[in-house]
Amino acid sequence: MRLALLATLLLPASGVGARASIPALPPDPVTVFVVRHAEKATDDPRDPNLSEAGRQRAVELARVLGDAGVTALFASEYRRTQQTLAPLAQARGLTTTVIGAGAMDSLVARLVGLPPGSRAVVASHSNLVNLIVKQLSGVEVKPLTDADYDRLYVVTLTGQGTGTVTVLRYGEP
Repeated sequence: MRLALLATLLLPASGVGARASIPALPPDPVTVFVVRHAEKATDDPRDPNLSEAGRQRAVELARVLGDAGVTALFASEYRRTQQTLAPLAQARGLTTTVIGAGAMDSLVARLVGLPPGSRAVVASHSNLVNLIVKQLSGVEVKPLTDADYDRLYVVTLTGQGTGTVTVLRYGEP
């Protein structure tokens, strides 16, 4: 009798052999790593290349994010942003998508539209990084100064215009 009672309690209400309903897990979030371009040289005031320190920082960014499963890279039209991502692009076998610095809405739309589980890196500019983070997540972060090159913002998208932000540092301050 005890065995019959136990079997009755353990069997699902819908009948013998039916599986219990397991709630579906939410889709994997999109993660966006946002950085300012690395240190720039003084070779061209309008569109400078990276300096030696900047090239070293770009290599360090590739090392730090090398195992992060990055699936997409985005940079502005300026050489310094594209050069910041070049070592990571080479290491991951990815092509950097170029979106103009003035087209932030387009950039954010592309990032939000990435498939679940995507991990993207954006290299932008000191006056735009905080705005990109805010548009993606709704979280305000302190604007960067001209001396800030070591910030790495990890934005985890949880919904349209909402997310969490973790601030890390990489390379030399």
